[in-house]
Amino acid sequence: MAATRASTGHSKPRVAAAVSTTPERKRTTTTKPASTKATTKKSTTGAGVTKKRAPPANHKRKPNVKDNVEGTLEKAEGTATRKPGKKAAGAKKMNGAEGKTGRTRK
Repeated sequence: MAATRASTGHSKPRVAAAVSTTPERKRTTTTKPASTKATTKKSTTGAGVTKKRAPPANHKRKPNVKDNVEGTLEKAEGTATRKPGKKAAGAKKMNGAEGKTGRTRK
């Protein structure tokens, strides 16, 4: 059963807000003359505050021929055995992103 406004207790009359159709006048503001004082630019970050830098992207090592061959074989093995993890590991090895001997952190 549909709830009516009378049954829910919200039976106040609907009143549409009256919208004025008369055009409004544009108000102009006067501009102040430029001050004669010299202005200095203040630092936006504050004294002694340094912004955080973005972390560096993960470093990839350059894969050699052996890595390309091993990665290709591993990827093919993953495709044949329907193991997506093995396939992804082979592709990663081919790209030099498997984390074998990348740049170490200091």
